[in-house]
Amino acid sequence: MKTQTVTIARDGGVAIVTYDRRGRANAMSFDIMDELANAALSFTDDIDLRGVVLTGTDRIFSAGMDLSDPVFDQINDMSYQEKRHYSERGPRLARAWAAIEVPVICAIEGPCLAGGLALASMCDFRVASQSARFGAPEVQMAHNMGWHSVPRLIALVGVQATRRILLAGEEWGADEAKRLGFADEVCEPGSALVTAREMSERIATYPGLAVRMIKRQIDASAHALDYATSAFDKDQQLVAWMSDDFQTARARFAK
Repeated sequence: MKTQTVTIARDGGVAIVTYDRRGRANAMSFDIMDELANAALSFTDDIDLRGVVLTGTDRIFSAGMDLSDPVFDQINDMSYQEKRHYSERGPRLARAWAAIEVPVICAIEGPCLAGGLALASMCDFRVASQSARFGAPEVQMAHNMGWHSVPRLIALVGVQATRRILLAGEEWGADEAKRLGFADEVCEPGSALVTAREMSERIATYPGLAVRMIKRQIDASAHALDYATSAFDKDQQLVAWMSDDFQTARARFAK
């Protein structure tokens, strides 16, 4: 599979999904959110799949949602239902990646911010090169932290670390992310994809049915209430998008 920005390459039982918008921020427009969600959904009936590796470019994973998307210029003229159609794109993307039955490993080079952080949190493992940095500048942008990511972050790093990155604007380097439990492996710059592939290929040698069942058990135990506690993410997004603070922040971002 190949779209304008998303490529899926198969190596035996492991699928490598590369997201490259060929832009400095590797930001996610609404259309790109759909491309990434559809890439994840394409694995639904793949019974031969043993693992998935998700990666960005060799310089950046993603800086998150593309605030320059023209949709934001039209949103004041949309009906509430149309607005909710767009605010559902991010949560739908997150659910699609979280629902993949086989282990998903995220290979991260450079910045992994905002929606990029949310997407990475949906994966089972995260391999970060020393160039990686993690942050969530949503509060500075007058935005909620959505895409079902808050309960995932709390499960991964705890309440206080989640408060620090979301409310206090803390950023983590790769070593700090590993210390907190967000990153599982730290490697040399430029080697995140290779390291993630090695991990995925090792897991792919295990009995596939057992791997799928154990992943399901872990998810059910750790994340059963995630969607209940983040059910209003998309409506909070609409409140944020319609606020004067967000319009001011977006105008500042565009300069």
